[in-house]
Formats: sequence, C-alpha cells, structure tokens
Amino acid sequence: MADLLHTAPEEEQSICVTCGFCCDGTLFAHACLNQGERGHLPAKIEAESFTEDGSDYFRLPCHYFMSKCSIYDRRRADVCSSYRCQLLKDFAAGKVTLNDALGVISDAMNMRDRLLEQYRKMSDNGAVITFRQLLTVLGTLQKGATEKEPLSIGYEMLLAGCNIFEALMIKNLRSADDFEKMMTKSKDDQISTKH
Repeated sequence: MADLLHTAPEEEQSICVTCGFCCDGTLFAHACLNQGERGHLPAKIEAESFTEDGSDYFRLPCHYFMSKCSIYDRRRADVCSSYRCQLLKDFAAGKVTLNDALGVISDAMNMRDRLLEQYRKMSDNGAVITFRQLLTVLGTLQKGATEKEPLSIGYEMLLAGCNIFEALMIKNLRSADDFEKMMTKSKDDQISTKH
C-alpha cells in the first residue's frame, strides 16, 4: 500500500485545500480503492465502500470532507493522497501559476454554486445536493420528458449550464485525455447526425 500519510508540497496543498472537487461530489460520484484497502479504512469511508464488477470503491461526497479534508494527517484511502487532478499537474509543470490555479477554482466554485442554487429555487428542494447528484436528477427529468410534456425551459437552461460546467471541469481539472475524448466524441456525434 502506498504511503497513506503523503503530504503534498505547500503550494499544492493550498490548491487542494481551496478546492476539494475530487472529494465533495463535484468531479466524481465515487473513488477507487486498492485491493485490500477495505476493512482498513476510516469508519465513514468504510461505511460508504462497495464492490462493483470486482473493484472496490467508496461513495462521494466523502463524509470527512468539511470544506477541506478533516483527516489529512491520518490514515485514509490511498486515492486520497495519490490522485492528482489536471490542474495540479499543470501547476507542477509550470503551465499555470498558483494565482491562476486558485482563480480557476474560485470561478468553478462560483459557477457550480449558481447551478446548485438555480436547481434549489426551481425545484423548491432545499436539500443539499452535489453536482454529480444534480446531473443524475436532470438526466432522470430529461428521460421522463415527452413531446406533450417537454422539459421546461428553466430545466433546459440548467442542463445547458451543467454541460458547460462539466466541460470546463474536464478541461481544467480532470485529465487532458478526458477532455480530448469528450471533444472527439462530440465531433463524432455531430458527424453521425449529419448523415
């Protein structure tokens, strides 16, 4: 098992502590566990762990994430210290400055929070919901829409905003490969609809 108490360089820590998208349900609905980690994890992670198709995971948002990781200095899942988003990779490679990275995070948080607030107002649902959960809700609404009862323009606009936000997350925080795959798929979809 990798060093579970690995501490990132101070400037990288400031990016992670400011962000938390990999922990709070913005980027991912679940996190991967290494073989043998289950049974040796902090209680709240263990409670959210599951196995699917022979691989182990835990559901996000992480219950130890409270605006930042509350167990950063303790034993936790390996992915918690080994995952490096594209923004961290770009920062380490000198492609973005610390201020640029913090600006990307701030802009993304503001956009995500506006989308979540828009959903709360439209749905009259005051419950806390993550971005990944919002995508699931909107997908369900979209599937249930019919020609006679289409999705309201408000939900269509919210869905469009979520798609833009998702593309920005893939471009700036997930891997460059994810962004390329999304863009290639989008181009392939456009070509197939023209024939």
